Amino acid sequence: MNDSTFEVPTWLLEKGAEQAVKLSASKTHFIKKTLKHISEVFENELFCEQFAGKRLFLQSIDPRVKLVSLLAYLILSNFTANLAVLFALAVIPLLYAKLSGIAMKTYIRRIWLYIPVLIFVFSIPAATSLFVTGKPLFYLVQPGVLNLSGGLYFSAGGITVALRAALRAGISLSLGFLLLLTTRWSQITGGLSSLHIPLIFISVLNMAYRYIFVITVMATDMMEARFLRTVGKLKTAENRKFMAHNVAQLFLKSHFLSEEVYDAMCCRGFTGRMVSLNQVKIKNTDVLFIINNSMILLILIAAGRLF
Repeated sequence: MNDSTFEVPTWLLEKGAEQAVKLSASKTHFIKKTLKHISEVFENELFCEQFAGKRLFLQSIDPRVKLVSLLAYLILSNFTANLAVLFALAVIPLLYAKLSGIAMKTYIRRIWLYIPVLIFVFSIPAATSLFVTGKPLFYLVQPGVLNLSGGLYFSAGGITVALRAALRAGISLSLGFLLLLTTRWSQITGGLSSLHIPLIFISVLNMAYRYIFVITVMATDMMEARFLRTVGKLKTAENRKFMAHNVAQLFLKSHFLSEEVYDAMCCRGFTGRMVSLNQVKIKNTDVLFIINNSMILLILIAAGRLF
């Protein structure tokens, strides 16, 4: 048997060939980034399922009790104007997350280091004396300069308004994130059904949740097919055309798929009513959880009125 000889292609030996390969690969970076972002959808779902499957503090509480309790905290955070109460409402989800086995570093990074910070930063211009007057904390423009008789300054009331908006956003996100991390989606919709939420609303939520992953799989297949068939450089105009075409195709596919899925559901006896195999019952721990949160809410409401 003769030894096989392998020869390196001449184009690889040419000067600048390596740079050309890198340049060609860089022209498909938008496909790689899109695939990466699509994969994050499934990563987030697995991340939530990892904590929801544990038997710790909030995971063992009845979904209906969690829904009502967290909703009560959410309502209070949006109706109170007391900063001390808002700070207390921001700490409560942190304690519950700690007791439920959620890493504080991950929790704080996902909730408090993005949207609340951005809201506070974007609210800073509205905290100036142009919108909220009061006792000046410090001046941006001294009085009499630029035809501003009172100057331009930040007041305590303005900073409080910006801080209040950021805290409310963070509390809302933390409560929703805590519910999703400690409760499976089927338990959430089952709890909503037990609370006599309209069935059409629950059905829409369920279908939307499932279609997110179905459409994500479709988009992944499209992007992978394009990536595997891409040779050479891609022009920006071609990228835009490809994305516009794929969005239209994805919309049409999802539309036809929704009709087929609904017909299949009706053929299998779907009447619009949600059916759950898990029968939930109020336990002693749920009663204690209700009493504990009721006392906390009463204390916070009283503190908000006194101070």
